Amino acid sequence: MKTIEKINPELLEILDGWMDFFNAHNKEPLPMDERRFGNRDMDYYCSEEYLREVQSKGDDHKGPPEYAKVCDFHLTHKVPKEIRQKSLEVCRDLSAWLCAKFNAVHVYYPAGGFMSWHNNWDCPGYNILMSHSDGVGFFKHVEDGEVVTINDPVGWNVKIGYYGGKDETPYWHTAGSRGPRQTFGFVIPDEYLWKQMVADIDVSEYPLLDF
Repeated sequence: MKTIEKINPELLEILDGWMDFFNAHNKEPLPMDERRFGNRDMDYYCSEEYLREVQSKGDDHKGPPEYAKVCDFHLTHKVPKEIRQKSLEVCRDLSAWLCAKFNAVHVYYPAGGFMSWHNNWDCPGYNILMSHSDGVGFFKHVEDGEVVTINDPVGWNVKIGYYGGKDETPYWHTAGSRGPRQTFGFVIPDEYLWKQMVADIDVSEYPLLDF
């Protein structure tokens, strides 16, 4: 997983527009599915101890996180209608800008929110993750057998990578935050299309991908 250093201003305009709307209209705590919280906290479900536990399940781990403390703007019950509809609209705008068929997820993490260690082998492909936080969120993944932590900067960041399928090397990862955090996620099955999207996003002096 790599982080894009400089994001295209056109994309930032869409993302910042969402945050302006959300901050102006979200007055109550967002609903979450408490059945997925588990009986431990973020520090445990994002720990190496829990990573070893879920890895030991082998094929019994189905891909998605088994525990999570997040609000899915599209799937969680009782999300305010105005906010859900705006999220869907922004996801359509992002998909149109990227020329993607659809986005995989749009989630909100409260303080202490998390997605436990998982590997998404059920949904393989090239991914783009756009996250916003106040600098207290993080993304962890396993690289060459070691846990690597990518701390969020303040504001938006974009990460890119690849989720392997069942017959490939699994991509173990987790995320959490000690303050509000949001992520738009896209999974793209075609490598060439993904590279084109990344090239549109990355306006750094030295882009991550070299065609």
